[in-house]
Amino acid sequence: MAKRKIMPMILALTLSIGLLAGCSSSQPTAQQANQTQSTQMKIYRGVGQIPTFRVGPGKDSKGTQVYTFTYVTASAMFDKDGKILDVYFDSLEVSTPNYDGASMPHFSGWPGTQGYNVTDHKTMEVSGVSKNTDETIAAEVNGWKTKRERGDEYGMDYARDWYKQADFYQKVFKGKTVAEIEQWYAKNCSDVNGRPLKADSKNEKDKEKYAKLTDQEKKDLADVVSGATMSLKDAHGDIIGAIKKAYENRAEITVTTK
Repeated sequence: MAKRKIMPMILALTLSIGLLAGCSSSQPTAQQANQTQSTQMKIYRGVGQIPTFRVGPGKDSKGTQVYTFTYVTASAMFDKDGKILDVYFDSLEVSTPNYDGASMPHFSGWPGTQGYNVTDHKTMEVSGVSKNTDETIAAEVNGWKTKRERGDEYGMDYARDWYKQADFYQKVFKGKTVAEIEQWYAKNCSDVNGRPLKADSKNEKDKEKYAKLTDQEKKDLADVVSGATMSLKDAHGDIIGAIKKAYENRAEITVTTK
């Protein structure tokens, strides 16, 4: 009698375990769920660099010309439609040693060549001629800093120095294609100096161009000017050109997302 009761209990228990096992096997594990939800997205990354040579700014106290060159470098990520997902740019500006800016990187010439006027940054007067040796030129080049690295010492605007305005532009450019940035620049920036147009501009060409904007465009432009007023393309460097070059140099990468 006891055996008759035990056998049905064993059978029922076996069936229950089987059902539970079947249910658990039909449910994905946490790892399987993560793998199922993960997707791969193709995006594009590129780096671009644009050089600019400038005669200037100005001359030293003895009338000798100052020369500068600038390399703007941009690193950007784009989606499949060319819209910017992220962008970061910086600028290296180097001058002859007769420029009077204390934080400006200098290049006096190749070792063994004739020296160039050197300006004292305190007196703003020419104090001598550079000695172009292996050691002095190496020290100059090794000490070069980009505009971001120069930080507030760059001296453009102590409230909104170069790196702060660059950060602002980077936010403005997100979500736009290079073509859209070029179109925005052509419509909203000065043909004289490459800076965003301002309502209180004194330049007649800028005033005429600004007057053609709609009220909404003027409002949108005012939002930009509140964060950045520096030029995007002039003798100091071509920021838009560097971003465009980054797009032209883009390479496909695959990112796994969940």
